Amino acid sequence: MKTILKLIFVFLLITSCKEQNRKNTTSTKANLIEATSGISNIDELYIGKVFYSGDELNTYTFVISNKIKENDSLTYSIYKKNDGESYLFSIEKLVSNKDKEKYKIIDLFKFTNYESENHKVEVSGTKNGYSVLFIDKDEILKKWVFELNNRNRKKNWEGKYDCTFLRIKEESGDPRAYATIAIHIENNKATFRLDSYNELLSKDFLILNSSLTKINLFEKDNKASRFSITKNNNEFILSSDLLDKITGEIKIYKLKKS
Repeated sequence: MKTILKLIFVFLLITSCKEQNRKNTTSTKANLIEATSGISNIDELYIGKVFYSGDELNTYTFVISNKIKENDSLTYSIYKKNDGESYLFSIEKLVSNKDKEKYKIIDLFKFTNYESENHKVEVSGTKNGYSVLFIDKDEILKKWVFELNNRNRKKNWEGKYDCTFLRIKEESGDPRAYATIAIHIENNKATFRLDSYNELLSKDFLILNSSLTKINLFEKDNKASRFSITKNNNEFILSSDLLDKITGEIKIYKLKKS
């Protein structure tokens, strides 16, 4: 009798283990199916995607693309979903320009009812970078703020600046009464040249600090001698204690950048 009971107990134990294993296997497969399904349904356009200019799209249609700022690596693009009325606004960074332009999507914004006459992009400067606004008529749909590192802020100032001003006021009718200022900023230094009937002066300057709206420079051989150039929209205003001493008056100069 005891032997029969032991055999029944062993049989029940084996049956229970098989059933438990079957349940565990089913659960694992279900999880794998769910995970695989999620991966296969990833959108064709996603943050972090790297692609080449001209790559074909399957589920979207390209609408428009423009640079956000001149001499900058960021662009924006708009794509339309093929099976509906939704659109994607994409911020893309140029990561390589070798042989063929290669971009990386750094952010996406989904919206509907795109109309080219109503939707626009506005870029405005901030203290250490710039902001990008995506607007529908008067409504801001999305705002991005990009901060530039110190190296890029300095690079933003690179170029040639010049202006002409009346140096000898008593002789305003004589062309020789006018002087020219020329400043060339490159890398971490700048050259200054003042050319007038009274003086011909050249100086080397170094960059003290800079933001997107102002750069401060000091004379290489005299740190007490400083220049400041302030940017207001597309105007560049120069102030300088060196020029104040030379001309005998405190004034500012409107520069042209080339």
